[in-house]
Amino acid sequence: VLRVGRSISGDIERATRVLSRFGEILSAGEIYASLQRLHATSRRLITETAHYDAVLMPVIAHPPLACGAMNPKGADAFIEDVLDRLRLARLLKFKPLFGQLMDKSLWFTHWPAIQNVSGQPSIALPVYVTDAGLPLGIQAAGRPGDEETLLSLAAQMEKISGWLTRRAPLQVPA
Repeated sequence: VLRVGRSISGDIERATRVLSRFGEILSAGEIYASLQRLHATSRRLITETAHYDAVLMPVIAHPPLACGAMNPKGADAFIEDVLDRLRLARLLKFKPLFGQLMDKSLWFTHWPAIQNVSGQPSIALPVYVTDAGLPLGIQAAGRPGDEETLLSLAAQMEKISGWLTRRAPLQVPA
């Protein structure tokens, strides 16, 4: 594998490094087959939603979590650390381990992932605030090449939601 540029391993989370190394161990045939499935699924999604100006969905699947809540703990952290330090991403080929990592990753943000793989334009907008003061948002996905409709929709939603005039509460330590 030809490597160019500086190492980014210190700039990304350990789980992201481990999953990125998974790509290094796939054969060309496995990558090709995966891309074929990805493209077929994307085409189907785009075809199924083509008659809508936009499709609305939640940005997150659960209420907002505290910073660090998704970080692995205990045995999960140990396994992830070993996979990272020893560059053992090949162990991810064991479906239960890879499935666990992917399930955890997608548990919280599975809706945006759909547009990440389909290539559809999408925009996330805060539209609600929880009792704890945390924003909740929706994601609007549009037709490929039709960012104009999404931006127009976003502008209208921002206007009626009052979000543009909202300010985060400023907490000053006592």
